[in-house]
Amino acid sequence: MINLHICRRSMLLQRSRCHSNNNSSHCYNFSTSNASSSRNVVPKALYRQLLCWCRRNDGVPFNTLPPLTLAPPQVNPLALGRLKEMRSFLDRNSGDLDGNHVKVGQNNHPAHYALYKEDIVVKDNLITFPEIRDTNELRSVIRSVYWLNNEHTIANIENVQEGSGSSSGGGADEDQKGQISLAFEAIKSCNELSSNELDSRLKKRESSIEVRNRKEGVPLFHVGQVIQHKKAKWRGVIVGWAIDEAKTSGQLSKDRLTSLTTKQYEVSAAESDTATNEDGTPSMKATVKYTILVDMNDSSLLHLSKSISLESQEDLVPIDQPGLRRIQNHLIHQYFSKFDPNEGGHFAPNKVLKFVYPLDRFSSDGNEGIEESVDPSSHGAKANVSLSPELQHACEAITNGIQDIGHRLLPPVLELNKQQLNDDNGVVSLASTLLSSLQSMSLENERGISSPSSPLDSAISSIKKLNQFYAKLIALEWSHDIHKKNEHTIGFKLGQTVKHKLFNFKGVVVAWDPKPHMDVSQWDGLQGVDNPNEKPFYHIRPDINDCIREFGGPRTWRYVCQDNLEPYDLKHGRIELEMELDEEEWGWDKENGWFAPSEEIRFMHAEDVGDNEEAIVETIQKLKDIISDCFLSVQGNGSITGLYSLDDLFCLLNSVGKLEDAITVQDMIKEVFKEFPDSSLRKQLDAGISELIEGKTKQALETFSDIVATEPAYGEAWNKKATVHYMLGERAAAVEASNKALETDPRNFQALAGIGLVEMDALNDKEAITAFQQCLELNPWSMVSARLSICMNRRARSSSKADSVDE
Repeated sequence: MINLHICRRSMLLQRSRCHSNNNSSHCYNFSTSNASSSRNVVPKALYRQLLCWCRRNDGVPFNTLPPLTLAPPQVNPLALGRLKEMRSFLDRNSGDLDGNHVKVGQNNHPAHYALYKEDIVVKDNLITFPEIRDTNELRSVIRSVYWLNNEHTIANIENVQEGSGSSSGGGADEDQKGQISLAFEAIKSCNELSSNELDSRLKKRESSIEVRNRKEGVPLFHVGQVIQHKKAKWRGVIVGWAIDEAKTSGQLSKDRLTSLTTKQYEVSAAESDTATNEDGTPSMKATVKYTILVDMNDSSLLHLSKSISLESQEDLVPIDQPGLRRIQNHLIHQYFSKFDPNEGGHFAPNKVLKFVYPLDRFSSDGNEGIEESVDPSSHGAKANVSLSPELQHACEAITNGIQDIGHRLLPPVLELNKQQLNDDNGVVSLASTLLSSLQSMSLENERGISSPSSPLDSAISSIKKLNQFYAKLIALEWSHDIHKKNEHTIGFKLGQTVKHKLFNFKGVVVAWDPKPHMDVSQWDGLQGVDNPNEKPFYHIRPDINDCIREFGGPRTWRYVCQDNLEPYDLKHGRIELEMELDEEEWGWDKENGWFAPSEEIRFMHAEDVGDNEEAIVETIQKLKDIISDCFLSVQGNGSITGLYSLDDLFCLLNSVGKLEDAITVQDMIKEVFKEFPDSSLRKQLDAGISELIEGKTKQALETFSDIVATEPAYGEAWNKKATVHYMLGERAAAVEASNKALETDPRNFQALAGIGLVEMDALNDKEAITAFQQCLELNPWSMVSARLSICMNRRARSSSKADSVDE
């Protein structure tokens, strides 16, 4: 940021020079006039009404609004053009100025936000404001739009007088109609936001404060607290509560009528929880109801069909076991910023919950309830967040180490990229996509090192980029090999236009499978096909008009057996798709008259990529070898020094506050576990995993058995062998293999989880609890927490029954 008064001084200086040259059309001027013509009365009144709405709802949080894009006549194109020039001027000259952030007193100018907000995109006839997160940002957007459309702003740009013409070519009146229409739409949207969201939020806030300030009847549990249902035994996290006090004690007695009589039974004060108040007035029987997000793993294992539940206070108990407090639910991110391990573990409420329940234990105090707390594990956190020295070191080691890995991966990709930047059909080459991924990873890491974001945040982002790149290499190689083995069975090429023989819809082939991924024997249209589960199947993007005619509505995809397809010549009519194919992945083959897939898609399906196939195969292998050597070094068994370690990864895994971040770290740890100095055994492990994925369980068991017979120190081979034994019901062998895996590395949380599963199935709850707890110490976000809860509840019931028998 640069000081607004410096910018204004520079602009005014340029304006004075323009006047001296009698060329006022190129003058920059930020000033606005208090005078208002009759044409400006209505826009100004609407503008004030919008600002009044912002003041009235100041501090009330709302869900983030999507980006806002405006174009003429909603905004004046002359003002947009000048704004674009101003932002360019500031970008070019920011290094020559003082570089200080604009002071609070200087950002009152209506142009401030439009000039200095980095995420705003300004083009000649378009402006896009970023997501609007609060009333302050909404106010800034409103002021920016008014400044762009204010007649004095336009006059200062082009010296246009009232009625002298329109800047957009449609007449000044037409421009003003568009701008007034925009203002009315904004007022309507703001009022809808108030009635649907903000007014209710304010009432809930007032109610929650009033209840928390009572001397009696205060809710026992707090938003963000993890609880368990007394009877059903599922776990969940509280996202809201309310007091149901609609009935007096007298009304409660009337509710005790039986279905066979109208006799009313008396309820004494002793029988009623609060029959009367101290002043003798009838009291309310208050019932606290909590809205709870149910753990999805508990819901599945306990055969429930709910992810959210409304429960009474008397049916809930707090969870004392820290390992059971990380709840997994797909709605968590909508209510909480992260899981906080402090105070035994709870979820940190987001700004909305903090505002509605400001006096709950895990919210900020009432005056700060509308502000987001600084969260070291959430994106966008500040660098001055205090991290433990161990975690700080781990984050920096991971971020720097992955940047080093990225630099090592770059040369092979650059060499491949020299051969072919783009293919003949203008589609981006595979080398270009790999290079783009590496550059993205490098930029992410450099940004993480130099930016004010949290070191933990930067480390997670770096791991995610490397995971994605490695997964891409694995997918390319695996898909190419599978399709290469079956290319002789394929009758249609990628991009070829085809037609269904029975249902008469035409479409484009975008992918194919050697065999269907599911049982299709009972599908319509396959009754006349012999053994369809063994035939190639094609992913077809169908013609939208054909689908409406044949199926009564549009379809995005069709999965079709090869026997039911025939070629279709586009000379008979074009194909209209519901969604256009990705331009980066698909071009047009003029010679053959069909869609042309990218080099990456062709390679994955083992189709012709010209002379590049051998080079691509070699490059992928080189990249995998580099990553393998790096991961061996992370284990402590490689030749590269200065990278991060498994200790760093486990430190990070125990510190993340979000499930998705934990999964990112878990995935890298699993890949590191797979690596082994003998590359031939590593390839054999991959072959066994492929067999397991393809359902060849016994064949996979033989493969893993051969590996451990050759090299008993290969821990991950033992772990995979244990998995196959468990799938085959060979539980004793599964436990033995898991223990072998733990001998090579006691931190193999997958092996610990496997032992727990076997012991749980055998009703050995004590042993299962021990294994699950050890797993959760290493990987707190593991799904086994749900199974640990079941085992602990089952063991508690057994102990209770034993105590009853003794009595």
